[in-house]
Amino acid sequence: MQCLITLFFILVGLLPRYAEAQDGIKTQTYPKALQLKSQQFSVRASNSSAPYSLTAVVGDTVDLGNDGYPGAYAIVSTGQDSVRINYTNLPYGQRIYIPLITPAGKATYRLRFNGVPGQFTDEYVRQHTDKEEFEIPEVYELANILWVLSAHGEKNTTLPKSGPYYEQVVAHFKPFINHPVFALINQIAGNYSNYYDFRENSYAYHFEGNKLIWTGPHYYVMGNDNVTFNSLFRQLALKIEDFAKQSGYRAFYKSHQPYYQQLMNQQKKLMPVRTMWTWLEARFPQRFSCYRVVFSPLIGGSHSTQQYGRFLDGKWYKEAIMFVNGPSDYLNQAGLTDQQRQGVASGIVFTEIDHNYVNPTTSRFRSRVDSIFSKRAVWTKSGGDTESYGTPQSVFNEYMTHALFCLYVSDQYDPQTAAYVIDRREKLMVDRRNYIRFREFTQKLTELYAVRKPDQPIAALYPALLDWAKSIQ
Repeated sequence: MQCLITLFFILVGLLPRYAEAQDGIKTQTYPKALQLKSQQFSVRASNSSAPYSLTAVVGDTVDLGNDGYPGAYAIVSTGQDSVRINYTNLPYGQRIYIPLITPAGKATYRLRFNGVPGQFTDEYVRQHTDKEEFEIPEVYELANILWVLSAHGEKNTTLPKSGPYYEQVVAHFKPFINHPVFALINQIAGNYSNYYDFRENSYAYHFEGNKLIWTGPHYYVMGNDNVTFNSLFRQLALKIEDFAKQSGYRAFYKSHQPYYQQLMNQQKKLMPVRTMWTWLEARFPQRFSCYRVVFSPLIGGSHSTQQYGRFLDGKWYKEAIMFVNGPSDYLNQAGLTDQQRQGVASGIVFTEIDHNYVNPTTSRFRSRVDSIFSKRAVWTKSGGDTESYGTPQSVFNEYMTHALFCLYVSDQYDPQTAAYVIDRREKLMVDRRNYIRFREFTQKLTELYAVRKPDQPIAALYPALLDWAKSIQ
């Protein structure tokens, strides 16, 4: 699953007169009309060295804005007046209406700071650029413990519920199973999308002492509320905080740091993110600055990815976070060579990473993909998880991301290892997930890839691949 964060073009902040909700967009009116010598004025954003020229329209409102971030501001210059306006509504949107008096009459400029779910300081961007990172965050692990111990989690056969760590979780937290937070989790647990909403949005929190704090730089990961970012985890945060305090969660997490570090070291070896990143960017035009793998030993096969970004020093900082399972499942599979084990494990994070490249490419061929893959009976059958992908594009993208993984495996591993890993991927897609044409799809993409020019992007293979797909009945 994926959610893409879109970014715009300028920035904003402060001011005396305003009306606002407790959460969400703040609307303000600048207390003074700015004088213009002509109909032209300019706005310079804090992340830009050059101003942007605008034309005031009498009786109308000119709108220009950009994403907010800590320290963002804009300078409005009219030739007679110049004002700096700061962004102060982190992480929500902010709108400042500025009266303009021009030689031709009155106009209005609406200076806009968009609220975005990830807001990064200059220092954060510089610190994380060109990095691949692995982590088991403290609050994220708490969310997974709560879910696996809930009544719904105990019945869920996809969650890992064996081994020494799980037994230690049960032994430590079962005495607190009657805490009110579990009743609330059980109320939302029936909806699978709520699992992602609860689990992934816990990533936006950290502890200060015994208090759960929601102060960024990530504010929202997954859900439909892009105005107030009111996630399910946020709604339950006070109860969760109380549970953590009553159960001694922070001491439990601290005592397991050696185990978590061991898992992170194993995950880095099993999932060579830098290699995948380099391979993909040699074949797609998209560029990312940071890849982060977030995981828990209590996650089964439910994975997701999210993107964030910010413009700084003339460049986009783009960050992708993959939420995946831990390495234990692959380490416990007997009879595998180290390369087979790495190849199998790599498929988990690769097929999340490559959504960030495949999905934008697919959107360029939207009408053809919609026409061909709207015939769901040709490409899927009921069962598996195909019903979770409700649009033709989402079905195609599942085919494409996993077939692309098979190309990557063929390029990276010896023929015997590649054959083993690809065979497992095909069985997963066809026999378990019910993408019934996956073997044929992968074979066709492999044929097209074999004859492509070395510098030719994957997008160049789409027309012929879709011609073939159209012929399938």
